[in-house]
Amino acid sequence: MNDAIRAVMLDPDWFGDVDAERDHFRDLLDNVVVEAIDCQEDEIPDRVGEADLLLSHYTGVSAEVMDATGCQVVSRYATGIDGIDVDAATERGVRVTRVPTYCNDEVGTHIVSLAMALSRGLPMYDASTEDGTWEWDLAAPIHPPERQTFGFLAFGNKAQAAAERARALGFDVASHDPYLSDDELEAKGATPVSFEELLDISDVLSLNTPLTDETEEMIDADALARLDDNAILINTSRGRVVDETALINALEADELRGAGLDVLAREPPDPDNPLLSRDDVIATPHAAWYSTGSEETLRRRGTEIAVAALRGEEVDGLVNTDVLGEA
Repeated sequence: MNDAIRAVMLDPDWFGDVDAERDHFRDLLDNVVVEAIDCQEDEIPDRVGEADLLLSHYTGVSAEVMDATGCQVVSRYATGIDGIDVDAATERGVRVTRVPTYCNDEVGTHIVSLAMALSRGLPMYDASTEDGTWEWDLAAPIHPPERQTFGFLAFGNKAQAAAERARALGFDVASHDPYLSDDELEAKGATPVSFEELLDISDVLSLNTPLTDETEEMIDADALARLDDNAILINTSRGRVVDETALINALEADELRGAGLDVLAREPPDPDNPLLSRDDVIATPHAAWYSTGSEETLRRRGTEIAVAALRGEEVDGLVNTDVLGEA
């Protein structure tokens, strides 16, 4: 190509700069310009102009955006691709990429850390000692891990990393995943159960499913009612998998021990969101993926995958492989 390839990062404030991405692109391509344009999805057609690659952490990319920019690749610097119209991209021959495995260990550790903090009553103990109370039984009952089941809704790479850690602590592990057979779940170390059984037996329920039409608000009032009153809900997937109003009601009625939430329906959340001020909720700012190592890997690997897709190469992060022949 004689003209420079133009890559636009749509939400550059996520890392504070695009210096690493710019360096990685220049290592991989002879003639490339990487620009940072912080804008919402509906602003892209007017503010971005033509671009070969659209780079995004969480900004959505619609069919209208693809048509306005004429992009060849939409690259998501994350695992999930919600907000990107993959069907529209495939119709247009636009390649959609993601970074599928860069933070499995980080998320696995985060899931179990949230679960153990709530299981041991650490937020309650911390709040009570700050107020001058010194009572060991304020967080009772606390059950040992070897008497509990750690349940997973979906059992992909991150759930498997968490399950490995949970088993090491003594938990039994169960999972419902409609995309894995019973034999596959058992081979990966989880007892296969139905969705209803998962709710009934989980002392800790970890949500690891992607956000789809089927999973949106899948954890509703009925689902929460099936959980034991001493159960813990962990969500590191997407906030909208949970009906937050139903979750607040369940917590207020003491129908759950607590919730560990790395994701919320709206991010950043409204400061008045009741979930943020409860002693039985630990909220973290969509940070389960993060370590210094995973950040470096994400920025490097996200760029490598985007460039491979631009060249029409097979690559592990290409979502819509049907477009490979259209380079």
